[in-house]
Amino acid sequence: MNTMRILLISLLAFGLTAACSQSETQKQNAAELTLEEQVEQYISNANFEAAEQAVEEAAPENAQELKEQIHLQHGIHLIYNADPSQMRESANNALREFIKVLEINPENEKARAEIDQILAIYRSFPDRQPEQEILDELEEMGFQV
Repeated sequence: MNTMRILLISLLAFGLTAACSQSETQKQNAAELTLEEQVEQYISNANFEAAEQAVEEAAPENAQELKEQIHLQHGIHLIYNADPSQMRESANNALREFIKVLEINPENEKARAEIDQILAIYRSFPDRQPEQEILDELEEMGFQV
């Protein structure tokens, strides 16, 4: 009985030690990531606010490029992962993200293509359109709304 108790306590101690060292290793690995890798990781976890905050705090030379990437991926996430019952709100928010992309880089073809696709979907439904403020911004950018 005492041998079983000693074995059990030893296994628990070993497990706790392994868990603690693994947690420390993960923290150390996260600290070793470049800002670009951190941003990619945040984006892949759909944590766009954290990605943007990391860029804001670091203020790197390529901040605009990183923000462009964050807004583009956020817009894509919003439109392609939308709950059907929230589609209008998701589409409006996605359009806002794509507008932010084009404010940073007016030549971003992916953002333009996504906007065109969303507007085409709206055109297929009578009496439906994005919010007026979004339509105004898109018209200013040269989109046919």
